[in-house]
Amino acid sequence: MKTIALLLALLLQTLFAEPSVLTPADSVSPTGQEQEAVSPEDQSVDALFSNTAENAPAVTLAYTKIPNHLYVGEIFPLTIKLTPSDMASGNIEYTLQNEQGIRIFSQTPHRSVKNDGVYDTFYFLVQASALRLPDITANVTSTGGVSNTLTGSSFNASTLNPPSTYANVLADSFKLINYKTTAYNQESNIVVFTVKASRCNIATFSLQNAIKQGFESKLPNLEESTMTYYAIIPNSERTLDFTIFNLSKNRYESISIPIVVDDDAVSTQSDLSPTDARHTELKVGAAAILAVILIALFYWRRWRGYLVASVAPLFYVVFALLPNSNVCIKKDAPIYLLPIKNGTIFETTLQEEHLESENTVGEFIKIRLGDNKVGWVHERDLCSN
Repeated sequence: MKTIALLLALLLQTLFAEPSVLTPADSVSPTGQEQEAVSPEDQSVDALFSNTAENAPAVTLAYTKIPNHLYVGEIFPLTIKLTPSDMASGNIEYTLQNEQGIRIFSQTPHRSVKNDGVYDTFYFLVQASALRLPDITANVTSTGGVSNTLTGSSFNASTLNPPSTYANVLADSFKLINYKTTAYNQESNIVVFTVKASRCNIATFSLQNAIKQGFESKLPNLEESTMTYYAIIPNSERTLDFTIFNLSKNRYESISIPIVVDDDAVSTQSDLSPTDARHTELKVGAAAILAVILIALFYWRRWRGYLVASVAPLFYVVFALLPNSNVCIKKDAPIYLLPIKNGTIFETTLQEEHLESENTVGEFIKIRLGDNKVGWVHERDLCSN
């Protein structure tokens, strides 16, 4: 009996033994629960994929073409290819830094989506001969993923040695659309012209020998810029000549605007010509002479037709000799050089003034100032009563 009791005691002790006695120590969790064994091969595969997911960029950047020859003052494109296209075609934010000798011309890139990737093109303006392209990094805003960084390269741009007529503009194309010349005063004419240009920093346009000049309007655009420009030049000049640099042809091009003074009545925005007193006197004199002849014929022939015919030239003489009406202009009202919105202001009234008005173009009224200058005032700057 003692032997049987001893065997039963040993069996019970075995059943209630500590886990470390029957199982390996590394197969038991700290809480006393068993863990699934992991082989060394599985551990290495997991580590490989974990490293790839953490370190791989969301999109990959690459240059498609780096410019190798630039001019100071030139606008040039820099195109970046992003892959994969399905991720890169979303919202991308760029970080550009460490550039030198250039400034970005357009903050938003021009995008083209193709099967092999997304192509974003930035445009930069060359400002110095020694330049460095920016370091560029892209961020996918939807996922927060960051791309690799494109490191900018350094090189030199050429400086032009232009002729004396250079108008400080480089462009792929520069086309004169229309122009008009009117007499400004006894010594000078004013030329107004409109231009369309491509890949051009139109805001730098400037003539060398104008008495006064400026933009009446300008619309900078990478594909096509437009401007309306005025220049006051001596009336002894027969042409307005200037030179631009054609980037597509890599050479200077001369542009010549013929000076043909237009004395027509105000009909366009660019007509600034003050009334020519000599022409007015000749017209009035001719009309008066014609009226006197017709009246004399009436007394001689006693035919009423002559008297009726004399009414028209007499009416013109009376109308031409009538003084122009005056308009009241507010204090601090701008006087414009041309009847164009956002045009050049060359004078401001110091007090409320009553000035002679001559003509009207749209919302602008042509006035004659006290020093015999001619300008334009907007109708909103007229006195209310």
